[in-house]
Amino acid sequence: MALRLAGLGLFTLAMLCALGLWYSTAHGYMTWWFSSSGSVAVDGVPSGFLHVNREHSAVIVTRTDLRPNQSYLVGLSGRKSLTHCGDWQPPRLPAFPIGDVNPPCSFFRNGPDSPVADYAVLSTLTSRPGFVEFQTAHGKRVTASW
Repeated sequence: MALRLAGLGLFTLAMLCALGLWYSTAHGYMTWWFSSSGSVAVDGVPSGFLHVNREHSAVIVTRTDLRPNQSYLVGLSGRKSLTHCGDWQPPRLPAFPIGDVNPPCSFFRNGPDSPVADYAVLSTLTSRPGFVEFQTAHGKRVTASW
């Protein structure tokens, strides 16, 4: 009897979590990001990985040539945007959600106090479908294609 109640409790909890994820996604409170088999290169040398959101309106480019890794959020729809993600890095999962209340790559979370940060230069951003390229403050050329 106790095992049956525990199973019912776990099932109910799983259904509530699934319902919450569905509701948040359906109403735009949460965006799903998917790993891409594309490539990231820094000055022509392959070093990194990327994630694309469900709408293909943004990409997170992570370069692995520095320690710690550096990630950049690139907005592709409407007015182009390029934000350094600070000390946050996307998880190496096939898919993960990011909520709209406190996104990890926001202007307010990233100050100039990180000594290892290699900030992106927005004026150098070039993008077209399946391709992004930009320069960083340290003069590195980051290219991503998917």
